[in-house]
Amino acid sequence: MSESLSQRYNRYVNELFVREDETLRHVRRQTAARGLPQINLEPNEAKLLQMLVRLCGAERVVEVGALAGYSGICIARALPAGGRLFTIEVSSLHAGVAREHFDYAGLADKVTVLQGAGADVLPKLVAQGPYDMMFIDADKGNYHNYLEWAAANLRVGGAVIADNAFWQGNIFDPKTDDDQAMVAFNQRLAAHPQFDSTIIEVGDGIALGVKTG
Repeated sequence: MSESLSQRYNRYVNELFVREDETLRHVRRQTAARGLPQINLEPNEAKLLQMLVRLCGAERVVEVGALAGYSGICIARALPAGGRLFTIEVSSLHAGVAREHFDYAGLADKVTVLQGAGADVLPKLVAQGPYDMMFIDADKGNYHNYLEWAAANLRVGGAVIADNAFWQGNIFDPKTDDDQAMVAFNQRLAAHPQFDSTIIEVGDGIALGVKTG
């Protein structure tokens, strides 16, 4: 089967711009070895996320869905001295692995791992806001709730970023609750009066909204 043009574009960008170093490769290996879901960002998605942190001038970031810490490492690396990532993970096992990986990456002083469901933990972070960026990569049924939290707790000019906007193509023929949730999230983000938004065609789709008011 011949390689599609989209696959060629992706390979070209990865080969030219993306450098997955040994720390990130270690996290990817450990994710598999320790039985965690192998759903880390692809290298080009991680590169984009890191660049968005820098472009936003972010110093305080909230992430929902730490998993093994792969995306969190990319975010924390882009933060300036004194910057802080608050990353939320519902699984105690995954949260423990993420803490180990942040320590391995030399980023423990920039990252606070909060174990619990996003809906339970996010209200506890309100008092420390406003925040510069929020990255969502967690339970799809709550994406719309996380979006509303971002609308209330990001500064103007801050960004909300969400992975899986294309949801492996299931947004075009939604059948499950998660499929419907992603369709609804994308529609809500597109129509949200406080965000200027789009979806970037990288990986499984990166939804991006910049808060305008």
